[in-house]
Amino acid sequence: MGHARAEDLRRALDGVLDLAATTAPQCDDAWGLALGAFIASWRLEHDEATRLSRAAAARLSARPADDPEAAVLVYSMLGLAAAGTGIRGRWTDTAPGTSPTGDPLADAVALLVMLEPGSDAATFARYALAEASLACARVALADRALGEPMAFSGDLAGHPFETVMVVLASRIALFAGRIDEARTLLARIGDGLGPRLRMLADATRSLVEGNASDPGTVRAIAAEIERSDRADEDRIGFGIALLCAYGLIAQGEVRRAAALAAGPGWERTMIIDRAIVCELLVNAASLDDDLAAAEAWLAHAEEYADGPIADSTVDRIRSRVGLLADDPVAALCAAEEAIRRATDEGRTIEAAEGEILAARARIAAGRAGEAARRLEQAVAAARPGGHEAIRRSARRALHSVGRRLRPTSGSGSSELSAREREVLELLLRGLENAQIAGRLHISPHTVRIHVSRILAAFGVHSRLALVAGMLAESPPAGPASDAAVDLTARQRMVVAEAATGAGNVEIAARLGIAVRTVEKHLTDAMRRTGTTTRVGLLVRVAAEGRGARSE
Repeated sequence: MGHARAEDLRRALDGVLDLAATTAPQCDDAWGLALGAFIASWRLEHDEATRLSRAAAARLSARPADDPEAAVLVYSMLGLAAAGTGIRGRWTDTAPGTSPTGDPLADAVALLVMLEPGSDAATFARYALAEASLACARVALADRALGEPMAFSGDLAGHPFETVMVVLASRIALFAGRIDEARTLLARIGDGLGPRLRMLADATRSLVEGNASDPGTVRAIAAEIERSDRADEDRIGFGIALLCAYGLIAQGEVRRAAALAAGPGWERTMIIDRAIVCELLVNAASLDDDLAAAEAWLAHAEEYADGPIADSTVDRIRSRVGLLADDPVAALCAAEEAIRRATDEGRTIEAAEGEILAARARIAAGRAGEAARRLEQAVAAARPGGHEAIRRSARRALHSVGRRLRPTSGSGSSELSAREREVLELLLRGLENAQIAGRLHISPHTVRIHVSRILAAFGVHSRLALVAGMLAESPPAGPASDAAVDLTARQRMVVAEAATGAGNVEIAARLGIAVRTVEKHLTDAMRRTGTTTRVGLLVRVAAEGRGARSE
């Protein structure tokens, strides 16, 4: 049975990669009918996929554990068919009566432990489950289904369809917010691909790099795809356009993204893709301040609001229309519901987009401070996975009210402005706020704001802690003094402890002396070095050390 299934699978995969091939299965068992449903769904023939998947379910053994490969594939195809026709109600309304709970995707996950390791049929069944879960916008479930990135290991090893499987793994990682992982997965795709698979890989790369803030790559790929003669007849053809459009929207190129995604036949795609295209069109209408057009596209998207596949997307559309209609209360309510629903399904990227809309609504309602705090949290949460595009979106949202994001704690100088870097350099030379203000011809108040952002960027609580930490890593930026620092041995010991960022009490405990004695040594050391602050003292002593080392 294993070899026969592998051959049936080879013919099916050859067919979906070649639009001209005839791939309809000749057998009417559960496995063969499920393959037929996969082919129909691939060709965006959703009604036929539904018919074949239900016929396959009717031929399953009463005990799914008797043939877990077939059961997982059949349940996956029931979910994939529903991703094309829609679901009314809850996940358990996906296919009532055809799987144990009516939620075939969750039921399939429970069977994964029964699949035979190393079987190409089992590998494909797992892939199909992950693909169906993502098509239903159930990112967390897709993540569970996929497990480790897959490849065939039997007779189908090296089949071109493995590229589609890697692309799927990359998409799942991306929508879960793991942008760096998605980029690493795409790097596994080698050369020698056919034109359509190469374009699919590039379109996926456009999506990934768009969210990783690489606009040059996104625009170059988009230009190539826009010039190409695509055959938008199946999931690869439409997927190329949609993935590239999603990359453009991550870079803020709304009109271009809408033009690419809303090409002829886009309403044949999966429910989630149709809803996202509607959101793109509402976004584009908002740029033109065209409320009537935005409301028309919202009315179109409302068709998908009663099911769990696109409910959070529809909520985001409602939020966008609320913003355009100057109704921030409704916009915020819809955005918060979108965030909740997206988070429940592991749709991290979509939840982040909801946070941007919620921030815009709060700003419109006069709650800019709260908007800034929430955006800072969202940006910080996205940073470990490499989701850098949200920072740019957050900056745009706050720019209208003259606010800026605080730098991410631990980001160092990478997120500081040019002026903040100038302040940092002078701070590290031991200058006080008034001196920095005089050097840069700005007010002391402005200097204090810059210093607070610098401290946030380096994740420290004080100027002393900042200088102590940076001096431990590198010499000061300023020139060394020509005059030697005349300190006693005890004073040097106290200064050395202060350079670790320790306070007076801690220094006293370390050296076994009184706190007052620490204070006296530091005061005497500042007098001897001609400095007036601890920061200046540390910089002055460090400069002497650097000068001594360079001799």
